[in-house]
Amino acid sequence: MFIMGPPGSGKSSTWKILAKAQDKAGKKTLLVDLDPKVVSTKDLYGYNLATKEWKDGLLSKIMRTLSETPDTNPKWIILDGDLDANWIESMNSVMDDNKILTLANNERIPLKPHMRMLYEIRDLRYATPATVSRAGILLLSDDKGYQWKAYIKSWVRNNFVDEKLRLDLMKLFERYIEETLYFVKKSCKFLIPVNAISMVISLCKALWPLL
Repeated sequence: MFIMGPPGSGKSSTWKILAKAQDKAGKKTLLVDLDPKVVSTKDLYGYNLATKEWKDGLLSKIMRTLSETPDTNPKWIILDGDLDANWIESMNSVMDDNKILTLANNERIPLKPHMRMLYEIRDLRYATPATVSRAGILLLSDDKGYQWKAYIKSWVRNNFVDEKLRLDLMKLFERYIEETLYFVKKSCKFLIPVNAISMVISLCKALWPLL
C-alpha cells in the first residue's frame, strides 16, 4: 500500500491510528519503521562478502525475523522515504501475487498473510508502471489546507477553556493564517524545506505573546 501525500498531510498519523485501533480490537500490531534511503541498495537487501558468504541487508533481516516469528498478529513494515528506482524495482516480487522477496543469492523470503508492506511516499514521480500497478494508493492531499486547520482546532481546544475565546481565536486564524501562508509560500525562500504545519506552528508561537 502506498500512502502518498505532501509532508504534514497526516500520512504517519493514518497508519499509527489504524495500528492502535487494531491493538484495542485484540490484534497486537508490530510496527517496524525504516527509511530505505539511509543505506545503499545492497545494504538494504543484502550482498555477498569477499569470502562469498551472504550478509543480510536491513530490509531482508527485518523480513526474515518477522516471517520466522511464530505468532500471526499483524506485522507491518513501513518504508518511509521517497521512491527511488534503485530500490523500489526489487520490491516488485513482494508486491505481486507471489509476495516473495527474492535476494541476490536466490534465497526467497515470503511476506506472510499477516504481514504488510506500507510505503510512505511523497509522489510517484520515479515509479514505473510495473510498480504502480502492483500497489493500492491512499492519497492524502493538503491542497485545501485541511491539515493545518485541524492542527489549529486541536491547539485551541487543548489550550483554552473559555468557549468565547476559542471562537474569537478561530475567527482570527481563519482571517489571517491562510493569506499569510499563501504569501510565505509565494514570496519567501527557505534554507530548508518547510511544510504548512511547521509554518502554522511558527505562526502560533509568534502570535502567542500578542494574544
